[in-house]
Amino acid sequence: MLPATLSNVLTSAGLDPHQSGDAIVVESAHFTLTFTWDEWLRAQATWVGELSASDYVRSIVAINSAHDARATPKMMLDAPTGLTTVLKADKGQLQAFAVEALPIGDGLSEAQLAGFVAAAFDGAIDLTREFHALYPERSPQERGSMLNIKLVDASPSQTVTPVRVANWFMDQGVEEVPYDAASGRISFELGDTPVDVILDDPELLKIQAVVVADRDVEATEVLHLCNRANLDSDHSTIFMRSDGDDVDFVAMVAVPIRAGLNDFQLSQALHDGVVGVVGQVRAVINQLH
Repeated sequence: MLPATLSNVLTSAGLDPHQSGDAIVVESAHFTLTFTWDEWLRAQATWVGELSASDYVRSIVAINSAHDARATPKMMLDAPTGLTTVLKADKGQLQAFAVEALPIGDGLSEAQLAGFVAAAFDGAIDLTREFHALYPERSPQERGSMLNIKLVDASPSQTVTPVRVANWFMDQGVEEVPYDAASGRISFELGDTPVDVILDDPELLKIQAVVVADRDVEATEVLHLCNRANLDSDHSTIFMRSDGDDVDFVAMVAVPIRAGLNDFQLSQALHDGVVGVVGQVRAVINQLH
């Protein structure tokens, strides 16, 4: 049922979706938006502008800045022939992507799908703006598609609240769940990795792990590692942040929640989010060692 309902939501929003294998695709002047699903629904926006190996460093610097500025979307660079092949040869085509994702749980409502489509469209526009600013001569000059979609706020039972999140942790055997109302955060450690569940935005559930680099790092090397880690991760986005004399590695999962999550979906988001950010930040730190 999900493909049919998603197609109806896209069509009602004034878009022209079509089926491509197991995916649903929407073409725009500036990007292609591809929806796929397994346990999560994903929307991948691909910028239409042409990029080459010589654009790689400049582009990953811009992507890192975008990740530091806002929680979504997850942006990455890859290559149709393989990123390693293109970078080693120092020639070949690259592509810029942005990804949004939502846990499906036991099924998504039409309101949840509408909210996700809006978030995916916003993410695609953010990707377009980033790369248009970098390479205006490669970006189409015509206006992009307009989205006409009705958004519905979450019902009280599906609103993501500190109480629901704390209850989930207690169900996992965590006896004390410290919530800081001033910052909107539930903070804890998994092993020796600090994790925050951030509830300061009614439209986004954010789960992040921040680890300080324990040695001097070379920025280009780190940004390349982050891009590769983001390509490899199903859920998490990692980026580098300067904090005075320190360098932080920030891994984050951000889930659009304007239309809410039921208990199954919230459990999926929290479980996959915590596992995702901790695993990703540890993997990058280990590669630096």
